[in-house]
Amino acid sequence: MKSDTRQGFLLIITATLLWALAAPIAKYLFNAGITPADLVQARVTYTFFILAFFFIGFKRDLLQIHKKDIGYFIRLGIGGFALVQYTYFYAISQIDVGIAIALQYTAPSMIVIYSAFFLGKKINRNTIIAILLALAGCYLVVGAYQVNWIDLNWNGILGALFSAMVFAFYTLYGKKGLQKYPASTVFFYVVLFAALFWNIINPPFNLVGKGLSWSVWVGIMAIAIIGTLIPFGLFFMALKKLDPIRLSVTSTLEPIFATITAFFFLGEALSNWQIIGGLLIVASVILMTMTKEK
Repeated sequence: MKSDTRQGFLLIITATLLWALAAPIAKYLFNAGITPADLVQARVTYTFFILAFFFIGFKRDLLQIHKKDIGYFIRLGIGGFALVQYTYFYAISQIDVGIAIALQYTAPSMIVIYSAFFLGKKINRNTIIAILLALAGCYLVVGAYQVNWIDLNWNGILGALFSAMVFAFYTLYGKKGLQKYPASTVFFYVVLFAALFWNIINPPFNLVGKGLSWSVWVGIMAIAIIGTLIPFGLFFMALKKLDPIRLSVTSTLEPIFATITAFFFLGEALSNWQIIGGLLIVASVILMTMTKEK
């Protein structure tokens, strides 16, 4: 395996671990009365300020982009980054975190279908097997077989599926910008336009005026840093080194990390089916690492 490819896998694996750690924090914030719109507005705004401080102070050269590419960053920032944040948080505010994550990780199959039918990419057998293993693994890891799907909140289900579609879009569309700019540059402008969008849609004083406790503010900052700034930065760095299919399949490790986190910190026992599901996901990732990129 090439060094860049190996680094790409390590980067996206680290990002998925951080996303898994952030999901229960987000659920806590929703239970405390924070809305999905409030949380998205806060996380992208605080992430932008941290990035702006760093870039303006130390890496101004990375802020240079061509004027003709501003439209691209607006589309990726609003239609991709801003929207996937909201749909994901909306889904986990309505339904169980595990089910929302499992549904969001139908994104790899969407990426494969789009790549095959619209980009003319030849999809090999290993990739198809890896995606099927990942889907089956996610289904088992989150215990979806125990859920009465008829009684679920279908607004949450549709929100999670739409989040998967947006995730697929910004993974594919994000790759385009990374062919021209460094990952850090793409990430900065994506966050910039996402923050501008959400501060117009949901003004910041809505959150400030709620008289939130210190623990809620700590949770919000944790979401901004370990759920947004670091993992999405790593995501774009990984996308620079991997093709969208390999990256999205590897990101299905998130349900495993979420389940393991629940086991160690909440004492939730792992069932045999969850263990089997985890092994299937690991097998899918290993298969993708063994598959040559074309």
